[in-house]
Order: sequence, then C-alpha cells, then structure tokens
Amino acid sequence: MQTQSAEFYSNINPLVGLSAKTLRLYSALEVFRGKSESLEKPEWFQTPNRDELLTKVGFSKTEIDKGITELIDAELLQIQDRNSDQWYCLK
Repeated sequence: MQTQSAEFYSNINPLVGLSAKTLRLYSALEVFRGKSESLEKPEWFQTPNRDELLTKVGFSKTEIDKGITELIDAELLQIQDRNSDQWYCLK
C-alpha cells in the first residue's frame, strides 16, 4: 500500500499540515466572521481589536503574526485594507 505525502493531502484539504496554533487561530477567526461581516460582501469580515482579543485566549503577538502568515501562504486567508480598516476573508 502506497503512503501519500502531507503535500498530497494538503492539496485536498489545505488545513492539513498547518501547526496546531495556526488551526486554533483559524477557528478563532471563524468566530469573528459571524460577528462583523461586510454588508456588501458577506464573506469578508473585520476583527476589531484582533490582537487584544486573541491574546486573551492564549495567543502571543508572534503566534498571531506567524499564524496569519501561514494562513495566507496556504491560501486560506485574504486580507484587504479598506478605509484604514483591515478586512479578512477565510476560505
């Protein structure tokens, strides 16, 4: 029986291969999604006080930055700046 690489499975599900902290960050951002969606584009949302709120649930600033980068690299997160606000879109 042939074993498949993590890359093979990440092509099927991009969450495969992410660190545990990044998966927790993804889940935390999912919570934000339902609270402040864009009226024009419901898939986009804001995270007011993102770092402050995430720090309260156990993330350090470094973990937040690293996780955001991992999610962007895995094409699971997009960020746009609009009117000096950051808007997020999770895939």
